[in-house]
Amino acid sequence: MADQKEETAATDPEAPATPEVSEKAQAKAHKWFEKANQCRERREYDYAIECFITGLSFWPEAVEEGHRPLRSLAIQRHQAGGKKPGMMEGIKRSMSTKDAKQSLLNAELLLAKDPTNNNYLDGVLKNANRAELNETIKWIAPLVMESLRKDKKPNSSRFKAFREVLENAAGRADNQGNPVLATEFYELALQSIDYLMIRSPGDHALRDLQRDMSGKLTIARGKYGDAGTFRESLQDGDKQKLLHDADRVQQGDQTLDAFIAAARREYEENPDVPAKINALVDTLTRRESRKEDDEAIALLMKAYQESRNYSFKLRADELRLRQLARQTGALEAKAKESGADEDRQQARLAAAEQAAVELEVHTERCANYPTDLRLKFRLGSVLFRSRRFDETIPVLQAAQADPKNRMSCALLIGRSFYEKEAFTQAREVLSEALDDYELTDDLSKALTYWLGRAYEAEGLKQEARATYGKLLRQDYDYAKGDARQRHESLK
Repeated sequence: MADQKEETAATDPEAPATPEVSEKAQAKAHKWFEKANQCRERREYDYAIECFITGLSFWPEAVEEGHRPLRSLAIQRHQAGGKKPGMMEGIKRSMSTKDAKQSLLNAELLLAKDPTNNNYLDGVLKNANRAELNETIKWIAPLVMESLRKDKKPNSSRFKAFREVLENAAGRADNQGNPVLATEFYELALQSIDYLMIRSPGDHALRDLQRDMSGKLTIARGKYGDAGTFRESLQDGDKQKLLHDADRVQQGDQTLDAFIAAARREYEENPDVPAKINALVDTLTRRESRKEDDEAIALLMKAYQESRNYSFKLRADELRLRQLARQTGALEAKAKESGADEDRQQARLAAAEQAAVELEVHTERCANYPTDLRLKFRLGSVLFRSRRFDETIPVLQAAQADPKNRMSCALLIGRSFYEKEAFTQAREVLSEALDDYELTDDLSKALTYWLGRAYEAEGLKQEARATYGKLLRQDYDYAKGDARQRHESLK
C-alpha cells in the first residue's frame, strides 16, 4: 500500500514541468501539503515526504508552506529512526538531471530522508540556483552555512560553491529590482569569507575575495534607504558592548602613575603574594590602556604558570575579553561613522575574533569547573551566539539545574531547536517553560514570542495567532512591531 501511495504522489500526471505561481498551481500545491500534514500526524513519514515533494513541484517557492515543514518532518523522521535512502534510490533520484527543478525536488527528497547529509544539502542549494528560485535559496543557504561551520576542517570547494551560488543569486535579485534580498545574499557570502579568514588570516587570496565581496555589498546596500538599519538588525543579537562602571573614580594620570609605581614596588618585594599581584593588576587596568592591560595579563599568566592557581588564569582571560570587547566596540563605531568598506571589514574580523576567544575561554572554564552551572550557562550562551546549536542544547540542559538561569536556558534551548527547524521540540520546550513561569517580564515576553514563531513555523496558525495575541496584550509593540504584524497576517 505504501509503495502504491508513493507512486501516486511522485508521478502525478498534472504536476507541471516548470515552476508556476498561478492561483491554480498554488491551490493544487496546498492540497498536497494538507495531505502531507495529515500523513505526518499518522506517522506515515515516507508518504508525507512524497506529498510535500509533489506539492513543491507545483509551487517550488513555497518556503513556509512546503520547504520548512518538510525539513521539520525530515528531522522528526530521523529522530524516529527513519531509514536513509539506499544506493538505488540515490541513482533513481538524480540531483544532476537536465531539468533543474526536477533535480531540486530529487535532492530535497533525498535530504528529507537523510537530513544530516551535506551532499544532499548542497544539492538543494545548487539546483535551487539552477532553477533561479531565490526564495528557496534564502531558506536553504543558512542551513548550508551551518553545516560548513560544523566541518572539522573547512572544505574549500564547498565554501567556493556556496559563495558562487550566493553571488549569482544576489546578482539575479538585483536585476529583478530586489536590493534587500541581494544585500542579504552578499552578507551571507561575506560571512563565509570572514569565517575562513579567522582560520587563515594570512591568506592574501581570501583578503582579495573579502575586498571584492565587500564592494559588491556596498553597492547593493546603497540601493535602498535603510541599509544601516538592516545591517544592524542582522548583528543585533551577536554584538558585544563594553559596559563601563559609571561610579568608577577617575584618577589623574600623574596620581595613577604614582599608584602603579607604588604597587609595582610592593609586588617586587613580595612577588609570590596573591594580594600584591592583584593590587598591581588593579592599578594597571584602571586606565584601560592596551599596553598596561597587556602587562597585567602577562603578570597574571606568570603567576598562574608558577603557582597553577587557576584564579589567575580566570582574571587574565577576563582582561583579554574586555580588551577584545573594547576593540570591537571602537571598530564598529568607526565603521558606522565612516561607512568605509575597510573599516567594516576590520569590525567584522574583530567581532569574529572576540567570539572565538569567548568560546575558547568558556569551554576551558567548564572543563576546570564541571559542576559550576553558571559557567555552563555562559558557555551555552556563547555557543548559541556562535550558532553551534547541537552543542548549545545539551550544555544548557545541564545548566537548567540552576534555578536562577532555568528559564533563560529554556528560552535558548527552544530557540536552538527553532533554528534547527525542529519546531515541535521548540514549541514543547517553550510551552513547558511558560507553564512554569509566573512573572510577566522581558523573559516571559521572549518565551511567548518564540513560542508563537514555533507554532507559526509548524503551520499551527490558530495557536500562533492566539499566542501572539497574548503577547500583544502585554506589549503591543514587542520586537519593533513584528509580533503585531505576524498576528495580523494570520487572520
